Amino acid sequence: MNFIVSLYLFILTSFNEQLIDLNTRFNTGQLIVVTTDSWNKIEGKMSVYEFKGNRWMPVFREIPIVTGRSGMAWGKGLHKTELNRGKLKKEGDGNSPAGIFQLSGLFGYEDIRSEMNSLKVDDRTFCVDDSKSAYYNQIVKSDTVKKDWNSAETMRMKSDVYKFGIFVDYNVKPAIPNMGSCIFMHIWSGSNKPTAGCTAMKESDILKLIDFLDKRKNPILVQVPLSEYSKLKGMYKLP
Repeated sequence: MNFIVSLYLFILTSFNEQLIDLNTRFNTGQLIVVTTDSWNKIEGKMSVYEFKGNRWMPVFREIPIVTGRSGMAWGKGLHKTELNRGKLKKEGDGNSPAGIFQLSGLFGYEDIRSEMNSLKVDDRTFCVDDSKSAYYNQIVKSDTVKKDWNSAETMRMKSDVYKFGIFVDYNVKPAIPNMGSCIFMHIWSGSNKPTAGCTAMKESDILKLIDFLDKRKNPILVQVPLSEYSKLKGMYKLP
């Protein structure tokens, strides 16, 4: 009898752990959900929620976004590692990462007034995408560090796509070589123009998102195709 009771309690505990909500697991009060119709679909929607009264309350819904030119692929984030099966993100593959990620700060061409930490970028600011560099998947100032990379992305574009942006903590702490780098949310070039792996939207929409974000509430991005969202919804008690 004791064995049966112990087994029951073990199963019950394991089941409850699987269903622990996102708010508790990651201590977050802000949730950004990005979904597409399939792994290879470029166009998608973004909905934003705030945790109030023990439930996720919508702030705004179904904002149009675009993803990477290859769609999405599972990547290194906060979600359970066993979910990373099938299509996996690699450096330069054109996929936006699928999974659960922290939004750690903002960047832009000018100072941004926000409840988030922000970085003003210039023509000396780069994101290193050379996996052999000690600065792989890091933002650096080329005049303050010794260059050891052969490839890096300028953060001060000639266009306005990085005029306002949000850092997505993908493949961090530590960054694993060749798993992908320099993942942001930023302004799109058009509603049918994909990115190299980021998630992009209209300038007015990213400004709404920036105005909403608050580092004290530890904002979290959940980004997956709809077929995977239905699984995560039960696992993390998503809206």
